[in-house]
Amino acid sequence: MANSALTGSPSPLLHSTVSWEPKVAKIIRDRIRERDAQTTMMDHPTTDTLSSSVESDDARPIAMTTQTDIPPLLVVGLIGIPGSGKSTSALILSALLDSNQEEDEGESSIGNVIVPMDGYHYPLATLRSFPNADEVIYRRGAPDTFDSKSLRNDLQRIKQQDDIMEVTMPGFNHAKGDPEPGAHTFLRNEHSVVICEGLYLLHDSDGWDGMEDLFDFTVFLDSDIDDCIARLKERNKCIPGYTAEEIAIRCDAVDRVNAQTVLRSKIKADLVVNSVGS
Repeated sequence: MANSALTGSPSPLLHSTVSWEPKVAKIIRDRIRERDAQTTMMDHPTTDTLSSSVESDDARPIAMTTQTDIPPLLVVGLIGIPGSGKSTSALILSALLDSNQEEDEGESSIGNVIVPMDGYHYPLATLRSFPNADEVIYRRGAPDTFDSKSLRNDLQRIKQQDDIMEVTMPGFNHAKGDPEPGAHTFLRNEHSVVICEGLYLLHDSDGWDGMEDLFDFTVFLDSDIDDCIARLKERNKCIPGYTAEEIAIRCDAVDRVNAQTVLRSKIKADLVVNSVGS
């Protein structure tokens, strides 16, 4: 099962402007196919494999420890600066994986779920309890204004704990300006791919160090910082409590700084692509 908004007939997102997403979808399909082949091999070991397992004092046949009802899992990270189109690209990638339009080529739907890093914003109520509440609320979106520990825990439960069959994760309610608990659900028996999109997935400080180890494949959406900031100045005009001038000032003072932080992690990505924005 993919995201509920993408089930049924082919998503309209497939008719949106796409660039690198089909290439990455193919990479993911190939990796899932490779893992599926490895799983099949473990489920049906050859005589030589079984013999070598029996001959070892402390080894057990691999087939005895394999859960055949659990699909191979790939955790993918999409990283980019603010305004680079991460959320839109994640939806397009999800729709491409979920689509059956390539059935003639032997491709089938791959169950997936999107995990937005925005869901791990500290709630405003939590930020108000900080000693520097006004300052930290103003620069909300900086690395230390996210609950990186909770994101890490959820990804570890998905990635490392096969006995946990369901993990619920928060989304972000833009109307309320706060996280929304339980907005996304990972189902181990249905989802072969987890697409996590966000700013700091490759960041190495402020509590984010080591997060990159939880991803099997990372894609960095390279974008022009000035174009993205200009896009944010328009997009963020809907934020209550700020004038358009105040929004523009904040985008340069906060979002541009955050973007520069994100750009420093680009070198760590497995693949760098040119984003068309959103």
